[in-house]
Amino acid sequence: MVKVVVFKEQYRITLPKDLVKAKGWDSTTELRFLEAPDGTIILREMESERTENKKANKKQKGGSNGKQ
Repeated sequence: MVKVVVFKEQYRITLPKDLVKAKGWDSTTELRFLEAPDGTIILREMESERTENKKANKKQKGGSNGKQ
């Protein structure tokens, strides 16, 4: 469960630790909240140099299986 907390006139939420670890996020990760037409809230990682590097690393690890 996520709670909304007021701190120094700002609203904050704490994300579950297992979610943050599973997504590979850290304190440098930038996230954006979006609202769908039905009111659903979507949390999306912003594209940055960091996320581009993560994508490139995944491609390198899984991009070649050694078969020709």
